[in-house]
Amino acid sequence: MARSTLLRASVSTLIVAAAALSTAGCIGGAAAPSPTASSPAPTRSATPTPTPTPTPTPTTAPEPTPTPTPTTPESSVVSLEILNSSWDPSTSTVSVAGMVTDLVSSTGTCTVTVSQGDQSATIEGAGMADAMVTYCSNLAVVLPAGATGTWNVELTFTDPTHSGSTSGTVDLV
Repeated sequence: MARSTLLRASVSTLIVAAAALSTAGCIGGAAAPSPTASSPAPTRSATPTPTPTPTPTPTTAPEPTPTPTPTTPESSVVSLEILNSSWDPSTSTVSVAGMVTDLVSSTGTCTVTVSQGDQSATIEGAGMADAMVTYCSNLAVVLPAGATGTWNVELTFTDPTHSGSTSGTVDLV
């Protein structure tokens, strides 16, 4: 028993010594730090940073795309020839037949105008495509009653890309 009492006393002494050593720094022993004057830690104050104000950027409206102006293709000149012009006094008509000698076209229009002084008469008809030419036929223009003398005859042909004319005369005899 003496041994266990001694052991208990030794353990108790060690515990007390350890506790004393662990608190020695707190009481002001040799390991205690010396008091020093402390200055307050610098306080940072928030300085407002100016927020940049957006500067309006001038905007330019986009220029509208110009609408293309429709262009008419240049018309190629074609050659015409009057094959026949005749006067029929019973019907007061001048009949004209002709042809476009250098074009085959099924989309063209033939026009005959017969005129004398300030009087004129006009008729139109479709051109008729043939293997080598375009014919202008069955064009009969009615003249005013009592017409006499020599009348000018103009034969004109037009299609979307071609045009031409020729002229002659017809005597009302």
